[in-house]
Amino acid sequence: MRTGALAAATVGVLCGVVGCYVVMRGMALMADSLAHGVLPGVAIAFALTAGAAGSDPDEAALWIGALAAGLLTALGTNLVIRRSSVREDTAAGVVFVFMLALGVAIASRVEGYSVDLTSFLFGDVLGVSDADVLVSAILTAAVLALVALLYRPFLLISFDAQRAAALGMPVDRLHLAMLAIVTLAVVIGFRVVGALLVLGLLIAPAATAALLTKRLPTMMALSAAIAALAAPIGLLASWHLDVAAGPAIVLVAVLAFAAALLLRPAQS
Repeated sequence: MRTGALAAATVGVLCGVVGCYVVMRGMALMADSLAHGVLPGVAIAFALTAGAAGSDPDEAALWIGALAAGLLTALGTNLVIRRSSVREDTAAGVVFVFMLALGVAIASRVEGYSVDLTSFLFGDVLGVSDADVLVSAILTAAVLALVALLYRPFLLISFDAQRAAALGMPVDRLHLAMLAIVTLAVVIGFRVVGALLVLGLLIAPAATAALLTKRLPTMMALSAAIAALAAPIGLLASWHLDVAAGPAIVLVAVLAFAAALLLRPAQS
C-alpha cells in the first residue's frame, strides 16, 4: 500500500503539472488519444518479449514500446493537422481510433494478452515495485525539469500563439514538444493507474485548480497537490470499499473537482 501510494502520488504530481497545459489549451481529446495510442507499442513489446509459456514481458521493452507508440500518435496527429483542413479534435479522434483498433488487433493475436491488457487499461497500483517507484520518480523529475525549461514559451503559445509566432518563436515545434511532454506523462502514468485512467489525473486536478486560481504557477502547484493527495485517499477508499485502486484514485480526483465546482461562488 505504501509503495503504491508513493508511486501514484509521484505520477499525480507529474500529471497535475502537465495537465494544466492540457486544460488551458483544450487538449483533453488529444490527451485521451495519446493515452490510447500507447497500446500498440505495449502490445508489440509484449508479443516480442513474453515467452510462449506465459513468462512475464520485459519491463524496459514495455516502457520503450509505449513511448514510441505515444510519440508516433503525437506525430501522426500533428501531420494530419498540417496536411489537411480538419480541426485538431477531429485529427486526434481519427488517429485515436486507429491506434486503439491497431493495439487491440495486435494484442488479440498474443496468447495470454487479456490479463495484461486489463492491467494496461486499468492499472495495477498494488503491483508496483520499488524499482518502478524509482524509475517513475527519476522520469518525473526529468519531465518537470523540461517543463520548467520551456515554461515561458509554453505559456506564450497557450495564451497567444499569434504573438508567439510574431516574436519568431517556432510555434509548431513548441506545440509538438508539448505533445511529447504529455506523451511522457501518459507513459509514466499508465504503469500505475492505467492508460484509460491516466487521463483522469491529467484533467481533473488541473480543472479543479483552474476553478480556484487564474495564475499558472499557483494552478500547477494546486493541481499537483490535489493529484498527489488523491493517491493515498483513493487507496484507502479502495481498501475499505473493496474496489479497484486505480479507478478509486481517479474518482477521488474527480470528486475534488465536483466539490470545488459546488463550493465556488456562483458566476454572475
